[in-house]
Amino acid sequence: MKVENIEFDFFPQELDANDPQCFYHLDDTDFDSINKYLSSLVEKALYELECSYCLEIDEDQRGIKPMTLGRISSYYYLNHCTVRMFRDELKSESTIAELIEILSNAQEYAQLPVRHNEDQINSELATKVPLEVNPHSYDSSHTKTYLLLQCHFGQLPLPSTDYNTDTKSVLDQAIRILQAMLDVSADEGWLVTALRITQLVQMVVQGRWCHDNSLLTLPQITPYHLSCLRPQRSEGARRKGFPDLPGPITSLPEFMAVCDGKFDALMAMLGEEMNRTHLDQLYQVICRLPQIQLSVTVKGWWEEGGGQQESKEINLSSKGGVRPESDWIPVHADQEYVVEVNLQRINKSRKSDSKAFTPRFPKPKDEGWFLIIGDIESREVIALKRVSYVRHTSKQQLAIYTPENTGRVIYTIYLMSDSYIGLDQQYDICFDVIPASIESQVNTELINELGDLDFDEE
Repeated sequence: MKVENIEFDFFPQELDANDPQCFYHLDDTDFDSINKYLSSLVEKALYELECSYCLEIDEDQRGIKPMTLGRISSYYYLNHCTVRMFRDELKSESTIAELIEILSNAQEYAQLPVRHNEDQINSELATKVPLEVNPHSYDSSHTKTYLLLQCHFGQLPLPSTDYNTDTKSVLDQAIRILQAMLDVSADEGWLVTALRITQLVQMVVQGRWCHDNSLLTLPQITPYHLSCLRPQRSEGARRKGFPDLPGPITSLPEFMAVCDGKFDALMAMLGEEMNRTHLDQLYQVICRLPQIQLSVTVKGWWEEGGGQQESKEINLSSKGGVRPESDWIPVHADQEYVVEVNLQRINKSRKSDSKAFTPRFPKPKDEGWFLIIGDIESREVIALKRVSYVRHTSKQQLAIYTPENTGRVIYTIYLMSDSYIGLDQQYDICFDVIPASIESQVNTELINELGDLDFDEE
């Protein structure tokens, strides 16, 4: 696409074209020269954005069409080279290690300072981190980012205050870069990669590896304390000869269930290992951790519904095995339905409790969630939505299209925390895909059109 005859309202009257220090490198300062220069500048920018798959240039209609990567780049204020790198480097089943490297190679980290002799410090840090580092790139900003992230996850001591400052700079930008990476993966339909990116978000916020015991994210809890976390009977039960409950506790939700509103239970397990101040601090954090309960309904049109929109409740199941017939919800093939997820916070919260417990993240962060519907068999993302802090209840709607072929299909709904490791939930939703219905499709399209009209009028 040739950009010509654009009249720019810009006339640098004092510009000396013969000056070797001239920033613009213009041949002349007349109108045509300036217009030609700025037109070529626009043309070059459009060409670079097209090479990054951010826009499409229509030569016939002389128009510009924004692409998905361009929208993502704009929404998250990312360099177009970053989203192009995502497109080139992300795979359908990228590992956590690969995702950390891709995050480190984002263009936003290209200006991270590598000071004098820091290449030698980076080479020493490389011997302490678990993921291998290219030994020929210790003077690279991206390699330093890669090392700082690993030190953050492993809680390794940093060599200087400058490295602490640089780590804060890396973490400040990491969340929005990862959210853009998640959108790119979801747009490609890559379920495995999308779920691992949400895990990486949790790692960045908590400063832990995802394979670490989730109990270690709690204050004052160290690896030594893990063996002490065994639920115990009450004193009355002991007198009657009942033994202590089996243990130890191995997960954060289990620990929350044991200690929920029961400070005595926490005292019985850790009273001899911690002082009262530390126990109070630990108990307050446990009580604030989100306890979210899900209920799901499917909304849409069914042929037997008499032309009325219906809602059918889904029996959520987190277990495998043979499904009872009552779990299977009939849906028409090749039709849009809405999965409505009702999130209810069981434990009480105050307005000030919206901030997550993130002692290793450089700034306060609100709790949030990723709602993902995926097909495990095809490893495909069906729908994705972000959910903000849930204080009481929150209803979220995700549109899905049923498969074109009839038969039974199981989708999985994932509730992934964007702040905590170990609080994720997943449930299966079972669909019995029946033959397509023209009547139901027409009703669905009609209600969607009416909804769009109402939205436009607002």
